[in-house]
Amino acid sequence: MKIKACSAAIRGALMLGVGLAANSAFGGYDVYSKGDTKLTFNVDAAAAAFDSKDSWFGESNSFLGNTTDSWSEYGVEPRLSLAVPVAGGTVYGQLSGVYTSTDSDDASGLTIDSDADDFNTEQGHLGWKADNVFDGLENDTFSISAGRQDYKIGTGMLIADGGSDGGHYGGWYLGMRKAFKGTVIASLKSDEMLLEGFRLENRPRRGGTEGEAYGANGEYTFFGSAKLGASYIVVDAELPGYDDMDVYDGRLDWTPGGALEGLALSGEFAHEDSHQIDADGWFAQAAYQIKELCWAPTFSYRYAHFDGDDLDTPEDEQFREVAYGYTDYGSWYQGEITGNYPLANGNLNSHQFRVKAQPNDSVTLNVIYYDFTLDEQHVWGDPVSSDDWGQEIDFTVDWAATEQIYVIGVIGALAPGDAAKEWTGGDDDWLYSMLYVSYSY
Repeated sequence: MKIKACSAAIRGALMLGVGLAANSAFGGYDVYSKGDTKLTFNVDAAAAAFDSKDSWFGESNSFLGNTTDSWSEYGVEPRLSLAVPVAGGTVYGQLSGVYTSTDSDDASGLTIDSDADDFNTEQGHLGWKADNVFDGLENDTFSISAGRQDYKIGTGMLIADGGSDGGHYGGWYLGMRKAFKGTVIASLKSDEMLLEGFRLENRPRRGGTEGEAYGANGEYTFFGSAKLGASYIVVDAELPGYDDMDVYDGRLDWTPGGALEGLALSGEFAHEDSHQIDADGWFAQAAYQIKELCWAPTFSYRYAHFDGDDLDTPEDEQFREVAYGYTDYGSWYQGEITGNYPLANGNLNSHQFRVKAQPNDSVTLNVIYYDFTLDEQHVWGDPVSSDDWGQEIDFTVDWAATEQIYVIGVIGALAPGDAAKEWTGGDDDWLYSMLYVSYSY
């Protein structure tokens, strides 16, 4: 959240959720239903109000061209979902559109001097799936689909978000546009195994570069406690002077149980290679939940490293995020301030310390601390004399108010290091607050 009173926008967000709740029922609306054939209407709506003190370390006006301390965002996505029994399986599909709007200039800097609201198609895919196709696999499902749809690998460090928000679209933080376009995805999933082949295209903002990726992903769970994953991806960013990039990715999640009940270990390593690019990105995380304590807190530590480009060499060592996205706090927008506004993950190292607790089934609390350094001493190609980006702390509250209404509150602070001060010219702490309300029908 941001730290000045944004009362009008906050009231608007609350009224949106309450008003929709008063006029809707649970579970969507069946436009048509006969046997296993269904056509269902659903809608998601969200609003968020933001307030800051000294955004961009007090230099937003000189650095971006306007003050970006307070703004609000609104979005809605109506959709139709289809399911029809065909050939021993089910033909399924979905069609949706997203409208988002930003009121005033946001801290991304993309809304300054531009209209910030738009509507466009989001989901638009058809597929076929069938259960228990292969003997020897438990609870297997085979599916193949094409069109506009969501797709994610692992924690989303590489692939999770094919859409673009902000700028003329508005809704930068809400991030309601996630679907890739031009997709073909084939999947075989069972209790222990996942195999996928895919082709994807991103959907940039107006004037952006449209790239594509294709590859394969596999996961296997051993003994019910250890999951290994591996992916191979070919990325064509369609940028002049750059060849196709090969991406090799491996992942591990292990929850041993037994005498080590409560412990969870995870990690991921990605290598990117082309004639121009040679870069690595990886993380390692350890978490431990103590169920005997009040609110059953989980304590975790994660170190993440993403190569930066050495400006003194002809090769490009900067890690490319490909199509990363949000799957949890810090994954993979690192820091509610740092990861959402000034920086992405390339050329960044981070220590993350987190405490997560649940006072009850509907409320989740987080305290997350980051220590950020640059891998190479530059910010987006601008040389700086230090690698110290800064330290950030975020407090979050997630509240499932009802089965349909979800509320999030965030308070954060980013203290600039020498690199951030030199790059922006500001030295004030960036204080930030956000109130978010969503509604699902």
